[in-house]
Amino acid sequence: MDFRMKSRNLKSVVLILYGLILVFSCIHPIYPREMYLQHSATLLMGIFLVYVTINNNLSNKAFVLIFLFMILHMIGARWIYSYTPYDDWIRKLTGFSVNRCFNWQRNQYDRFIHLMFGFLLLIPASEVYHKWLGVPAKQSDHIAFLFILAGSLFYEVFEWVLSLALSPEQADAYNGQQGDFWDAQKDMALAMLGAIVMILARRIKACRRFSHT
Repeated sequence: MDFRMKSRNLKSVVLILYGLILVFSCIHPIYPREMYLQHSATLLMGIFLVYVTINNNLSNKAFVLIFLFMILHMIGARWIYSYTPYDDWIRKLTGFSVNRCFNWQRNQYDRFIHLMFGFLLLIPASEVYHKWLGVPAKQSDHIAFLFILAGSLFYEVFEWVLSLALSPEQADAYNGQQGDFWDAQKDMALAMLGAIVMILARRIKACRRFSHT
């Protein structure tokens, strides 16, 4: 009981931090319409995290991983993915330019988020399938991998449908294509890569634990 109380308390603290960061991200928005549209996902995930906190039915690790992904999303929503000044931030901190090093001509923040979608959300999705839906532990990672692929696919379809209702300028700002006709395929590939890396990391960790027993 004491462990469950500590677990719920930790989730409550993280949830409060989530709300504070969301509020601060909305102060003096640079692109208000696009930001509020992006934050619709932030609010939906916030409701999900409230539910998880009340029922305490995910591990702290899974909860924090969702939190970390959503913080990255809030940054993208605040500055809009295509204009998030990550390279300026890195240069101010280290003097190193990522864009110059890799000769990137486009803003890569949206690609990074798709990679993190697969990497950070694989474990929470696996726990949902295992703890909530009764999928055997040995299979839950594989089902979660398929969930990541399907989630990435449906998001790209959602972006396409949404773009039909927006002006070309608004659609490009929201979707972050930046003139790349293969943007959707690259985004889905990166989500898949992130999930694969996390699965491999979990397998390596499990093998090392087994070798020490």
